[in-house]
Amino acid sequence: MKNIFRSFAMFIALVASAGCVYETFPTGGTITSDQVDASPNSLQYMVNGIPSAMMASGTAGYASNYGYHADFGISAIHLMTEAMLEDFTVSGDLGYFWFGAFYQNVSMGADYIYCAYFWDCYYAWIKLANDVIAKAGEVTAETDPTVLAALGQAYAYRAMCYLDLARLYEPKDNKYAPVSDDIKGLTVPIVTETTTEEIAKYNPRAEREDLYDFIFDDLEMAENYLNAADNTYTRPTLGAVYGLYARAYLELGAADDKIDREAYRKAAEYARLAIETSGKTPLTEAQWHDPRKGFNDGSANNSWIWGLTLSSENASNIITNVAHLAPEAVWGYSVLSLPSVNKALYDRIDYADFRKKSWLDPEYTWNPSSETYDPDAYQFAGLDDQLSGYESYGITNAHEYFLAFTSPYVNLKFRPANGTCVEYTDGNCADHVLMRVEEMHFIEIEATLRTKGLDAAKELLNDFMQTYRYRTYDCGAVGSAEAFIQEMLFQKRVEFWGEGILIYDYKRLDQGITRGYPGTNIPAVARFNCDGRSPQWNIVITRGEFQSNTAISPANNNPDPTEKLVLWAE
Repeated sequence: MKNIFRSFAMFIALVASAGCVYETFPTGGTITSDQVDASPNSLQYMVNGIPSAMMASGTAGYASNYGYHADFGISAIHLMTEAMLEDFTVSGDLGYFWFGAFYQNVSMGADYIYCAYFWDCYYAWIKLANDVIAKAGEVTAETDPTVLAALGQAYAYRAMCYLDLARLYEPKDNKYAPVSDDIKGLTVPIVTETTTEEIAKYNPRAEREDLYDFIFDDLEMAENYLNAADNTYTRPTLGAVYGLYARAYLELGAADDKIDREAYRKAAEYARLAIETSGKTPLTEAQWHDPRKGFNDGSANNSWIWGLTLSSENASNIITNVAHLAPEAVWGYSVLSLPSVNKALYDRIDYADFRKKSWLDPEYTWNPSSETYDPDAYQFAGLDDQLSGYESYGITNAHEYFLAFTSPYVNLKFRPANGTCVEYTDGNCADHVLMRVEEMHFIEIEATLRTKGLDAAKELLNDFMQTYRYRTYDCGAVGSAEAFIQEMLFQKRVEFWGEGILIYDYKRLDQGITRGYPGTNIPAVARFNCDGRSPQWNIVITRGEFQSNTAISPANNNPDPTEKLVLWAE
């Protein structure tokens, strides 16, 4: 990151005192094999290590080996995928945005660390799940509820990882980096608890059908072993398993750009099962905008089907999701890069929709006394009582802080844990959502369009929006299936901005990117438009795999998408 420590006038002076330029690394959270063997509940200890590894600072060794501060697991991956879409941008200094390669479509080939991160993380987590599954086979008390619960969770984690890998790596046709017939339908190698070193040395990319069969087998095992009464969001539950089924069948519903109505039927069925089994309900306005708990504490709402927690011992100060995404966290990078929403998306959101307050409105930042948009609509996480000592910068309250140091469209959806904006040991320990019940409603809506028709789908979307988002919503004027897909996807983009799941919708539905237009707030270096799928969404397999697995080579890798998109200019 070439200018990561360059001076940023008064801004850097403010943040430096909070520790931004000093790295601290986690001191605990990893369980050794000796500790596992000594534990009476070793399987549960092992399975608990999976979510810990998925969230820990420096989890893949990229921070320690390469100085790469975007090494914080699944939430970093979700920011990587968001940066490859059209709605996520930065209003501040790009030099502090660690996801710039994805954002600008540079260095995306097999020789770079950026796309290697997906591979290295997911296969490390799969290895942890495989270890649990293998050890469970050694346990004689096969009916022990603790053993069965751990085993079911391990199968669910493994299924989730392979489903993400399948959707990221299967190459889809696009206009910029053509996909050869030789690699169409290929996904990733399957590694299980029985894969030997010899097999791993020649382990080809699995065909789509084979990998999805494997995923469904894992989900069936998880379904069999998990206790239906367990509804804790911090580990995979039966509701989460049904949610993974729904995601997988939704993907298959549009495989090869053809409509598979049976797959869509199953997607709708499992989405409904996930909703009913989990007992979850969509976020309320108060929960969405809670300045202390909003999108950082799954226990503060009834929406999260599945999420991950981060303990202070597993978190550094600047290698966490909060440090890179929440501008209120004054110790982090995001207070300098200012993650923001694309103006085009923001401008389309109805002011009656409470989700619009997820980003700073121009009327607030330019004219806080304007009657157009009440500045009191924004809650600043108790920042007022944490800013003592900053009076020399002209800052006495949170409103002044944001007026001085932010820009229009800046993200306020994601907040520091507990509203702690100055002390990173507390503020960084935010939960990360993997699955909300709202996603299941949207899957059901899309699948209903493909199985029951436009009118049925419009009824479901109207019901969801009017019940949970704003009463005056009406999609009745939408006159075709394609127009409905665009409207549904727009609402999904607003709903799940920053959460890392939208890339799969864009890729599946052959959507494009529009960053270049008159009045855009996208920086010139990332201002490209894309007709249909971006070539970036076919993630390239890392060169490191070529060296250990002779079945993978440049010949059967996905095409390098680097700089295939042309920047837009007025």
